[in-house]
Amino acid sequence: MNRGRWLVVAALLVGALGVVSMKLRWSERREPAPGPFVYDGAPLPEGAEARLTAGGWTLGDVEGPYRQRALARPPSGGETRWVVFFAGNGPGYLAEARGVLESLDAGRGLGLAAVAPPGFDGSHGEPSPEALRAASEAAAKWLVATHRPSAVSLVGFSMGSHAALAAAHALSREGTPARSLVLMAPFTLMDVTDKGLWGRVRLPDRYDNLSLATTGLPPARVLHGQADPALPPSHGEALARRLGASFQSFPGVGHSELLKHPAALAEARAGLGL
Repeated sequence: MNRGRWLVVAALLVGALGVVSMKLRWSERREPAPGPFVYDGAPLPEGAEARLTAGGWTLGDVEGPYRQRALARPPSGGETRWVVFFAGNGPGYLAEARGVLESLDAGRGLGLAAVAPPGFDGSHGEPSPEALRAASEAAAKWLVATHRPSAVSLVGFSMGSHAALAAAHALSREGTPARSLVLMAPFTLMDVTDKGLWGRVRLPDRYDNLSLATTGLPPARVLHGQADPALPPSHGEALARRLGASFQSFPGVGHSELLKHPAALAEARAGLGL
């Protein structure tokens, strides 16, 4: 290797060491938090749109700071209330949301909606706490402007708890406050980073629910699995105290298992006033 190439390699190594050193210095100043988890969003797989839109659902777009994919089913049987679900960090965002929404609805004919955040299911943009909050606010405003619900209830799971809190604040500012708020397996603080080498060396994104747990929010209920290996139930309990919300935990229930646990779904319906 000639002298020029050696100099390039040396410069790259020095730069990488500098990034790692900066990450370590900043990490030492941060309060410990679960993670860092890896952003796990993905485009919609082939054939997913047909499956998502079966049974009266529609798949469209929300225009705002980002173009987001929105899945919705209008109310029926004289219902005018809507439930919006904000899913967690994983592939198949809208498919998971549809399943949970249908379980919560349980045949009531409520309006149901989910909007994929940046970087998930084909929504434009890159994931970050700022992008998630901006996208959630846009989703809440879209629902009110497009569907004119008589009442909106919000449900957030895992990373989606941050989105649900942001949407609740947006609705309050718009003068159309949400009727109720249910947070499932939430966190106080959580770190998420990118896939690959860059994700391992850069400082992770810090999601802070405590900063959003302020006044102006609707009545809330917090649910958590006692066997959650990703986000400890102590986080849900602490967030519930900050919100002045009721808290319920479920023995032997893990993280994603909470979304299918009959008792947890029953408590979520109760929190939504259903």
